[in-house]
Amino acid sequence: MQIFIRSPELVEQIIDGDTVLLDKAAGQIHQLNATASTIWKACDGKTSIGDIAEQIAAKYDIDVELALVDVEKTIQQLETQNLIQPI
Repeated sequence: MQIFIRSPELVEQIIDGDTVLLDKAAGQIHQLNATASTIWKACDGKTSIGDIAEQIAAKYDIDVELALVDVEKTIQQLETQNLIQPI
């Protein structure tokens, strides 16, 4: 499975449990909920999408297959917004 890394140009701040990202180059602010924050933080250049899905499944006590669908969808959204990139 594919591995992603967070974009280094972003400024990160945790506010009330959500991750807020400032993309200075694009002039945009992104707010990630708790689940998306967990997925974004797991994009460390070492952890596969499958491993992230296992982490989400364990954290929220859901089926790994269901978690994988949600993780893939979130990864796609993060990549589209240039918040992560594949390695």
